[in-house]
Amino acid sequence: MIDELNEGQLQALAASLAELEQDLQALLTATATGAQPVKLKDNQGRLSRMDEMHNQSILIANRNVTENRLKAVRQARRRLEENCYGCCEACDEPIAHARLKAYPEASRCIECQSMAE
Repeated sequence: MIDELNEGQLQALAASLAELEQDLQALLTATATGAQPVKLKDNQGRLSRMDEMHNQSILIANRNVTENRLKAVRQARRRLEENCYGCCEACDEPIAHARLKAYPEASRCIECQSMAE
């Protein structure tokens, strides 16, 4: 049986979520320029453009992962405001503090997340 989170743990996790949201938003802002379409440049050869397009596709994939994580962080902050943070959305059991500490935006306990994957 997992205990529910105490007030100190909730405050620490709320701070972690706020910091994580800022970090993810900063990362998206910093990589916005690189995600723009690759322009055909007169002085670059075909292979250089292909390399640039390949690097851009990796950057875009990473940005998609970051955007999804940012969305999950914002949802977790909403759950915190609604006093339902730390409860598994699938089974309504408390999520372990260690899991939330490592992955503060988690919405499922480890067992339910394992079954979902």
